[in-house]
Amino acid sequence: MRSFGVSGYLFKVFIFSAVIGLSGSYPSLLFAETVEFQNVVEEEQITDSPEAVEEQEAGLEIEFQNVIEEEQVTEPLPADSPDAVEVQAVEVDEIGGSVLPQVEAPDPEMLRLTAEGIMYYRGKGVEKDYKKAEALFLKAAALGGAAAQYTLGYMYQVGQGVPQDLNRAMEYYKAAAEQDYSLPQYSYAHMLYYGQGIEENHAEASQWYLKAAEQEDSLPVHYYSVGVMYDNGEGFPRDLEKAAQWYEQAAEENYGQAQHNLADMFYNGDGVPKNHQEALKWYRRAEAQGFVQSQFSIGMLYFNGEGGLPRDYEKAMEWYLKAAKEDFPPALYCLGVMYEKGFGVEPNQREALLWYQKAADAGDGKSMYRIAMMHLNGSMGLEKDEQEAIALCNQAIEHGSSEAAFGLGVMFENGEGNIPRDYRKAVELYRQAAADGYFKALSRLGILYDNGLGVARDLTEAAKWHEQAAMKGSVYSQNRFAGMCYNGIGVERDFAKAFKWFEAAAKNGNVNAQYNLSLLYFNGHGVARDDIKAYAWMTLVAVQGEEIASQQRSLIKSRMSPQQLIEAEILFNRLYQEVLL
Repeated sequence: MRSFGVSGYLFKVFIFSAVIGLSGSYPSLLFAETVEFQNVVEEEQITDSPEAVEEQEAGLEIEFQNVIEEEQVTEPLPADSPDAVEVQAVEVDEIGGSVLPQVEAPDPEMLRLTAEGIMYYRGKGVEKDYKKAEALFLKAAALGGAAAQYTLGYMYQVGQGVPQDLNRAMEYYKAAAEQDYSLPQYSYAHMLYYGQGIEENHAEASQWYLKAAEQEDSLPVHYYSVGVMYDNGEGFPRDLEKAAQWYEQAAEENYGQAQHNLADMFYNGDGVPKNHQEALKWYRRAEAQGFVQSQFSIGMLYFNGEGGLPRDYEKAMEWYLKAAKEDFPPALYCLGVMYEKGFGVEPNQREALLWYQKAADAGDGKSMYRIAMMHLNGSMGLEKDEQEAIALCNQAIEHGSSEAAFGLGVMFENGEGNIPRDYRKAVELYRQAAADGYFKALSRLGILYDNGLGVARDLTEAAKWHEQAAMKGSVYSQNRFAGMCYNGIGVERDFAKAFKWFEAAAKNGNVNAQYNLSLLYFNGHGVARDDIKAYAWMTLVAVQGEEIASQQRSLIKSRMSPQQLIEAEILFNRLYQEVLL
């Protein structure tokens, strides 16, 4: 799940109000509110602040500028501004006269009250006084002033000069949002999303996020938020293609977090075609804005030799070190791995442990688990201490490590670390890891249900877990689930599905699956009968020392022509290169 985490971006929107006189040359009075706000991350929440960015306080800077023009306003006013009127083109009649536009002028009293309220809110020309500002904004809000309603919403949300009152904040945000302005729509959506002043409601929040994003004055963060909702399937059905489209819209306007998320999608092929070079492009654009996640990701591309980059451990370490300066836990962990394994540097266990410990201190559960295993085995210069290993595993689990939940489950299943064997506890921990999609835990649950260990024996349940593990890449479960499908164990008999998973496991190096795949080709079960492929796969099994494969290969050979044998040998050589080497 990608988060709403955003920081360090200053945006500006302009809210225009106009009074157009309907006599003489109809001089215009233009009030311009310049709204500057800074997104602040608080417990993964974005708060749009309307307070001035002044004296190190992030917020809203509103300036009213009275512009008197003797001629008609020629610059059209934004249709989505709070007090704007829709200025239509002036029509010319047949004799050259003018037809005045049919417009509804905003309430001058509301404009005056809002202007005075802003003076006290900012302390511009008068002493700053939030109570007087509140009183003036309340009167302006009652007359429908969207700017006053929005600012009151913020004041009540954060308790700025007034007692915090989330219910009133919601009330004023909603009033301004219903006048079709992006800023209050976004703030109202956020309160709905996080359940502030109202019950959490992602479905309604998603609609307000979308409304804000569709405004003419919408901001990149608004596009980004809609992308997150589609990405996580919150409020909208999960749609990675739409998520990528919204991220791209924000990314094109230089919104760093959207650039990083879009890069991730190109890297993984989520909602867009997998393209590591495109991922690198967006990682670089996000990194240029200081996004530590993207620094780390560029390091990973160098480490793996992806995105058109050569595999270069030294370059990878340079990027990891950049991210490590910001105490980014994954970078700290990877530096530990590089020193432990000697990637681009001389192996150094002491240095590796130092980086693992730094990552653990920064809250990285994976590093906590890695150190736990060192204590369990007495490796990397640490003394064997099984109780410390268990304590660190529990600490890692608290920090979200599914790997640690699985590892501790194995300890309970096998009775390791001076703890008694406890299959029920193992099942509980495996379920915890499986909830995060950890494939080893999915596979172990399938095995425990297969054998009735810690749970009642249930082959249907076993098949369910093995199928999930197979989809996550567990070779054991791919072979096991294939056999269950072939024999109708826990699932309906299905030769086609059996073939699919035997083939997957066979290509992943499982010799039993390779043997069974050969038999499926030989018998035509779940696939068209093909002696060439049957012979090639059985030969692959034979060269791995399985005696029965030689006997079966002779049987297959007995019904093959010389030309088929030549083709089978060619296929075997290719399979040998792809599967065994």
